[in-house]
Amino acid sequence: MASLNCSTVVCVICLEKPKYRCPACRVPYCSVTCFRKHKEESAALRSLLLNPHLRQLMVSLDQGDDKAKLMRAYMQEPLFVEFADCCLGIVQPSQNEDS
Repeated sequence: MASLNCSTVVCVICLEKPKYRCPACRVPYCSVTCFRKHKEESAALRSLLLNPHLRQLMVSLDQGDDKAKLMRAYMQEPLFVEFADCCLGIVQPSQNEDS
């Protein structure tokens, strides 16, 4: 990843200019508030990924030949939907959330 001095690097939460990096995953963030939010999101995703059933679904999806068909089937699984929602919440936060 680029240094914090690079103008294209932004806070993973609020997209402002970052001053720090997460000690665990090295993503940039700008404040304690943003770091706490990042930490909460990471914890939620981490706890989902500890589920062996979800992990097996992910392996099957990765190794499957017809990924589109598998995705349609897996989106009927509540656990997989929860995982997808968690991921989407991290990469594309709701516009009405306070950061």
